[in-house]
Amino acid sequence: MYKHATIFIALLGSVTLLFLIPSCSKDNPEVSYPKIFSFSPSSGIIGRNVTITGKNFIPEVPPEEGSGPHINTSIVKFNGIEAEAKYIYQDSINKQRINTTVPEGATTGFITVTAMGNTSFSSTDFIVTTPNYLPNVTVSTASDYGGIDVDIDDDENLYVANNQTYEIVKISPTGSMISLWSSDEISRETPLGIAVDKNGNLYATIDNSIRKITPNGTVSNIAGSSSFGFVDGVGENAKFWFPFGLTVDQDENIYVADLLNSKIRKVTPTGNVTTVAGSSPGYLDGIGSQAQFSYPIDVTLDNDGNLLVADGGRIRKITTNGMVSTVAGNINGFLDGPTNTAQFSGIRGLVVDQLGNIFLCDSGNYCVRKISLDGTVETVAGSIFGYEDGPGHLAKFGQTLGLTINSNGSLFLTQGGGLGKVRKIVID
Repeated sequence: MYKHATIFIALLGSVTLLFLIPSCSKDNPEVSYPKIFSFSPSSGIIGRNVTITGKNFIPEVPPEEGSGPHINTSIVKFNGIEAEAKYIYQDSINKQRINTTVPEGATTGFITVTAMGNTSFSSTDFIVTTPNYLPNVTVSTASDYGGIDVDIDDDENLYVANNQTYEIVKISPTGSMISLWSSDEISRETPLGIAVDKNGNLYATIDNSIRKITPNGTVSNIAGSSSFGFVDGVGENAKFWFPFGLTVDQDENIYVADLLNSKIRKVTPTGNVTTVAGSSPGYLDGIGSQAQFSYPIDVTLDNDGNLLVADGGRIRKITTNGMVSTVAGNINGFLDGPTNTAQFSGIRGLVVDQLGNIFLCDSGNYCVRKISLDGTVETVAGSIFGYEDGPGHLAKFGQTLGLTINSNGSLFLTQGGGLGKVRKIVID
């Protein structure tokens, strides 16, 4: 009898426990643990901006309170060193974003976010890097007028496209400035890229068209129109979609980075537009239309007639027979060294000097980089966001944008971030 009673009490206890478990769970809801999805860039110097995405960095913010910024209560660390992270953005349900910077003293290692007593680790290390600076570099201010792109002619006149004031200006070596083209506040036609040919003609991407401005000020439309699309053809029958950087060869053929079409286009002096390379957005080396570009934003010619394309964090090369390959770059970051491991963040303007060295504006890293003939990537000047003239390793820029080079090898660049001004870089 006692044996059966003991079994009965044990079963009764089990049943009671089954009823108690959901009751306890209801009163103590499951803890929402923080989770890091990703971070970008993958590498950078001390002071570099880093974006961390994930969820439960702070309690989920109701949609009616907007995306932010919201006060951050979590703790962000780079390999154990705490970083400043004041705000969090609620981008969507179960997706939050922290914008922070690499703190002093940080070294390569995991990024962690600690919230409500729980810590999430990044799946990969953030790599803290140190630039390899070129020696004997000096940065100065060439002009107090700035813009989005710049070029220079044989007489040292600077040409600047300003997408904020909707104009293109010419600045003489003495600093005098004249307007070559402008739009009114109603139409707001926006110049983005400019290039000067050997005869002093200026070519510009304005909205979805290619314009030509002769030395006497005559403006003509070579190809494209106000409407966007993708059509090869002649003159206004051709269509572009946000054409950006461009370059011109010795025969006055124009090559255009057709940004939102993810293609490189060619425009003859008579206005005939064809596609050199590219297809749908992506990343794929190959020939002609088999190749893919992400969002090509600038293009230049090397000394052998090959095209070099700024394509996100990569430089691509198009040979004269249409073969596309990758010169340098892979994932988004900041790393000097061999081209096959070097990292960039948003390449913009690029030029080639008389020796064949490539110089480029690494916009997201606020600097100018060099790719030597031996395949070594180095930093010319710049570090974190700011405005400072002086030696290259101490100089600071905004987002480095347009880039040009004169016959002496001096570089001129425009910058963003509200800083304006054309900067000059001399390499002794």
